[in-house]
Amino acid sequence: MSVKETKEGTIIKVYVKPKSKRFSIKFENNEIIVHCTEPPIKGRANREIEKKLSKIFKVKTIILSGHSSRHKYILIQGLSFEKVKHVLSNFESKGRTVSS
Repeated sequence: MSVKETKEGTIIKVYVKPKSKRFSIKFENNEIIVHCTEPPIKGRANREIEKKLSKIFKVKTIILSGHSSRHKYILIQGLSFEKVKHVLSNFESKGRTVSS
């Protein structure tokens, strides 16, 4: 899992799979996979990812790079690596989804 803690928060690297049936987060081969429901058209998938991750972490999340790529670096503002890891593992293990 590619994660870097900074003074602004924690940066995670994710791989995005757009147009999925539901929003979910999975771990495969030591990589964070984000399944989003929106298509990658006019930033719709990016907006969904930022909105849903902000809801999951209860802090602002920002896509730093990879706006037109499936590989993205996302800043989780104000959270430590340990807190991010804890939230992600709980989210995946419970198979939860995030509603709009």
